[in-house]
Amino acid sequence: MKTTAIILAGGKGSRFKSKEPKQFLKIGSKTLLDMCLQPFQKHKGIHVIVLVCPKEHLARAKQIAGKYPKVAAVVAGGKTRQASSANGVAAAGEAGQVLIHDAARAMVPEDVIDRVLKALAKNAAVMPVLPAEDTTVRVDDKGNVTAVLDRDKLRRVQTPQGFRADIIRIAHRLAQDEGLMDAPDDCSLILRYGLAPVASVAGDPTNIKITYPSDLDIARALSS
Repeated sequence: MKTTAIILAGGKGSRFKSKEPKQFLKIGSKTLLDMCLQPFQKHKGIHVIVLVCPKEHLARAKQIAGKYPKVAAVVAGGKTRQASSANGVAAAGEAGQVLIHDAARAMVPEDVIDRVLKALAKNAAVMPVLPAEDTTVRVDDKGNVTAVLDRDKLRRVQTPQGFRADIIRIAHRLAQDEGLMDAPDDCSLILRYGLAPVASVAGDPTNIKITYPSDLDIARALSS
């Protein structure tokens, strides 16, 4: 089955407080976007890559993408992550299944991609997760703690998330019909509309999300 990896690099990195989007920042000689594209380019289970980037940076993204033969399309992102994901899914063409990955997780290990693809052979939707190591609480609007949650049943979500292509297309169409624009990730759409169970596989602690400048220092240390 043809598998397309959709790389979401459509954010502007406002929390990173950089003059340019963080996907174009470098660790050594490589941009974070290069580091993100490489494992999908090398992986035998990935046939096509669709790259989603801010409209004003498409030319730069295409220049980088030109080094990776599997990149079949570079498309403009939307105002939200969900809108960017919908644009990527629309550009996936005849893919039988898709992996949707945040470019901010530029150091995704090949093993995580392996596990998602393996689980996707038997499931319509898959997400990699990590245990919640800290005690987690629920608070009300005033910031008062209302419950201590059972962390044995809690997980931290990573990407890439994998989907049967028809299921994720339906999910984004339903979200558009509803007027929903701010879903935190794609699996949440599957759950919102009850389209399929979402299976989980083991993530990886090194698959960090680079959100703040200090995260870039961690990424440099992990890549050295």
